[in-house]
Amino acid sequence: MIFSRHSVRAAARVGRLAACTALALSAGALLPATDASAAGAPAAVTATGPSGGAGSGLPEVRLGLPKRPAAGAAGPSGAPAGSAAGAAAAAGARPRLDLDGDGLPDDLVRDVEGRVAATLSRTHETVDFNIQAPDMAEVSKDVLAPGDLGGDAAPELLTLSAWGTLALYSADGPYGTTRRLWYGTGWQAYNKVLAAGDLTRDGRPDLLARTPGGDLYLYRSTGALTGEPFGARVRVGPGWGAYDQLVGAGDLDRDGIGDLVAKSLAGDLFFYKGTGSATTPFRARVRVGPGWNAYNQLVAADDVDRDGRTDLVARAFDGTLWFYRSTGSGVFAARTRYGTGGHALRFVVGHGGVPDYGKHSVLALGSDKKLYEYLELADGTFRPRSPAGFDGTWSGRPVFAAGLDVGDDARLLKLSSTGVHNYETDTAVAGTWTDAKLLLGVGDLTGDGKGDLLTRDAAGTLWLHAGDGRGLAVGAPVRVGTGWGAYDRLVGAGDVSGDGRPDLVARDTAGRLYLFPGTGSAAAPFGARVPVGPGWSGYADLAAPGDLDGDGRADLIARDAAGAVYRYAATGQGGTAVFAPRVRIATGWGDYANLA
Repeated sequence: MIFSRHSVRAAARVGRLAACTALALSAGALLPATDASAAGAPAAVTATGPSGGAGSGLPEVRLGLPKRPAAGAAGPSGAPAGSAAGAAAAAGARPRLDLDGDGLPDDLVRDVEGRVAATLSRTHETVDFNIQAPDMAEVSKDVLAPGDLGGDAAPELLTLSAWGTLALYSADGPYGTTRRLWYGTGWQAYNKVLAAGDLTRDGRPDLLARTPGGDLYLYRSTGALTGEPFGARVRVGPGWGAYDQLVGAGDLDRDGIGDLVAKSLAGDLFFYKGTGSATTPFRARVRVGPGWNAYNQLVAADDVDRDGRTDLVARAFDGTLWFYRSTGSGVFAARTRYGTGGHALRFVVGHGGVPDYGKHSVLALGSDKKLYEYLELADGTFRPRSPAGFDGTWSGRPVFAAGLDVGDDARLLKLSSTGVHNYETDTAVAGTWTDAKLLLGVGDLTGDGKGDLLTRDAAGTLWLHAGDGRGLAVGAPVRVGTGWGAYDRLVGAGDVSGDGRPDLVARDTAGRLYLFPGTGSAAAPFGARVPVGPGWSGYADLAAPGDLDGDGRADLIARDAAGAVYRYAATGQGGTAVFAPRVRIATGWGDYANLA
C-alpha cells in the first residue's frame, strides 16, 4: 500500500494539497529477549575532530536526487569529491537501499501528506512506493532500510508500527515490496530502532534498539527472512539517552564494519567506530565537533560520492539540506548545499531522531462553528488552513486524540453528556465516562503502543482510560490522582522530552506552566511535575500540534487575545528550559473559539 493520511475524516476532506515534494537524500514474533551480555556505557571524549564548515558547491534542487559528483571531480574549497581509487573500490560501502539495481543508493521518504516515495539513482525519477502491509489502514511510524538481510542481493525494508510491531519486507523492484515476510511484537519497548550496517563482521546487517531509559541493544541478523531473522538481543550498555539523535551511518571509514554517529542535546556530534564484536560493538567515542543543533535531522546517506565511505546529509530547520562527505574516522569535509524542500518531509529513511507519531496538525473552531485544520510542516510553521470536512456546524470543544488506532494522525472526538463520540468512525467510544467534564487524547500512556484517553471529573480527579488500539473502546477508568482542578488548561502534548513517551502540559489558574513527563506505566502514567515557569496567563489558548519543527520532539503553540500565534519549541532540556523562547508564526487567529 501507499501510506496515506487518515486525519479528521479524510474521506470528507477538501482543500488538502496533494502534491508530493519528496526530496531525495541518497539513503541508502520476536519479543525483546533476555540479555545475552553487556558492555560499557558511552565513553568519555577521547579525541576532537573538525566541525562541519560552511561551503557551497552542489546545485540547489527542489525535486529528485541531486546529481552525484563524478570520481576525482573538484569539490568545494578545492577538496576532491572522490578519488579514482575510492570510486574503483566503492564496494566497501555497499548501498543498503538499491531499489533499481544499479549499485547506487536510492531514496525513500515520507512527506507531510503521508505519501511514501522513492527517488531512483538511475533515472532521478521520484515514484510512489508501495509497501504491502496486510492492514491497509496502518501507517508505520518509521521505516528502516537495513540492507540485504537474506543474502540474495535484494534489499529488505522494516516497518515499525506505533503498536510495536516490526515487520519485514523485501524490495520488489523500484516501486514497492513483496508481501510481509515476518513480523515481531514488543518493539514499543524502544524509542529508537536503527539499521546500523554489519556490526558483527559476518556479512549481514544488524539492528540497534534503544529504550527510553537509555539502554542500547544489538540484534544480530541470522540471514533468514522468515522464522527468526534476528537473534537474541545483546546489551551494548546504558547511557545512550544522552543523545537525541542516533544514526546508523553504515561504514564511514571503509573497514567493512558498521559505524554510528550520535548527537547530544548540546549539539555535539560523536563518532562510534564499529569493532566487529557483538558484545562490544563500538570503540570509545570520538568527538566530531559542535554546532550540529543547527539541524533538526541527520540522515545516513550511504556512499553518495562513490569513494567507498558512507556519508551524511543534514536537514536545517528551514528545510535546506546539506551534504557532509566522510573522509574517514568520523571526519567530514566542509559541507555542501544539497537541496531544498526538506521541510515538506515527515521523515527520510535513515534519519536519526526519535520517530514522531500521532499529531501532525491543529484543529481550530471558528466563530462560524466550523472546524478548520492547519497541517504542520517540519520548519516550525503550518500550511494555510483547510476545511476539516464536516457537514453542519460544531458545538462544544473538539478533542484531537493521538494514537488511537493504526493510522498516523489524531482522531477527532467529542465529549457530551452521553459519553464520547468518535467522528472518524461515526460511533460512540465504548467505556465508562461517569462525571467526565474534560477529555484529552495524549497518546500511549501505558506502554502497549495503543493510544489512551484521559478525563477529569467535576471534583478535579484525573482518570486514565486505556485504548483498544482501534478507537472503538476503552478499558475501565484508572484513577491517576486528585487535585487536577487547579489547572485551567491541560494539553495532550505528545513527546516533549524526546524519550518516546507522551507527556502532559498543564497551566494553573495563576498562569504557571508545568510539564508532567510520561512514564509508560498504567498505574502511575506521569512522573513528578516539572515547573516550566510563570507568565502564561496572557494566552487565550494553548495547543499541541506534535513535532512542528522536525526534530522529533513535540512542540507547543500559544494564541494570545489579539490572535497572534507563537511557537514554543521543545528542547529536550528540563525546568525553565523545557521550551525555547517563543517565535511568532501566525496572526489573525483571533476568530477561533478554541484550538485542538
